[in-house]
Amino acid sequence: MKLLSFLLSITLSVTQSVDSIVNHSIQSGEIPGAVVCYVESDTIAFIKAYGNRAIIPTVEAMTTKTVFDLASVSKPVGAGTAVVELAKEGKIDVDKMVREYLPNFQGDATIRHLMNHTSGLIPYFNAYFLDSIYQADKDKKNYTSSQAYLVDSICRSKRLNKPGEKVRYSCLNFITLQQIVETITGKSLATICPYYRPVEMQPEQFTTPLEQIAPTEKLKDGTIIRGQVHDPMARILMKGVSGNAGVFMNAEQLAEWCIYFMSIPAQQREAGCNAGLWKGENNSLSHSGYTGTYVRLYPDTHDAIIILANRVHPEDKGNLNDLRESIIEAFRK
Repeated sequence: MKLLSFLLSITLSVTQSVDSIVNHSIQSGEIPGAVVCYVESDTIAFIKAYGNRAIIPTVEAMTTKTVFDLASVSKPVGAGTAVVELAKEGKIDVDKMVREYLPNFQGDATIRHLMNHTSGLIPYFNAYFLDSIYQADKDKKNYTSSQAYLVDSICRSKRLNKPGEKVRYSCLNFITLQQIVETITGKSLATICPYYRPVEMQPEQFTTPLEQIAPTEKLKDGTIIRGQVHDPMARILMKGVSGNAGVFMNAEQLAEWCIYFMSIPAQQREAGCNAGLWKGENNSLSHSGYTGTYVRLYPDTHDAIIILANRVHPEDKGNLNDLRESIIEAFRK
């Protein structure tokens, strides 16, 4: 990828402003570290690492090559992008009923309702509770996997409202989309998007070394999650490959995805509901992730802002809304 010296296109005052914003967040204990990247006209104009990627059990300095658990940014990067590509090929129609692709799915929700979170599905399942039920029922009900059990539970679950009535963010929407994509293509989402880390694979089987990945939360038993997805439903029930979470990327890899996605003509992006990205001012498209990740695209000018932080390391705390908005303002003022 073409990489400019950021001083050629980003002023010193902007870099100083971003430095101050991120360092303040680190010093206040919101995050241990971060990588910030700015794409300008399809070129990385700024990329910089701050602080540490790990602070326990030992301190490890952050680098621009650090790989992050993207959390819900996985939604547009993984299943969402797959829907856009299938729509381009005429293999999926976002205005068709979900049950036309998944016959067991109850109700009148369409693919579009899943993509824009107006399906009426509940926001989330308690992964630990649902897994305990699965373990007790799997032999009696002939479920082939916890993944199949989760999808069936979603298809049969109570709807909180009729499709289209209300925007209610739900991870279940994108797990359902994953099942649709895999049904149409006959491929695992991990094959379509090779940035997942399936739980059953050993660390040495991946191209990215474990030590290059930013750890996330320290669990109650003392285990520090590293190299496995933080999201419980994605980790426990979906075994690391899930429409709602599970993609691992560094800033440059995510920048490559941004550049690719902005190259898709607007009409084709919109035919795939913009991969589930949220529309904002100046025709921007954005998505955040629970672990502290964020991406905002400006397709009209082919610019993008990427913020990768491990907010949940070592504890799940902190609010990064101010950090994100301040960095966006610094680059776009």
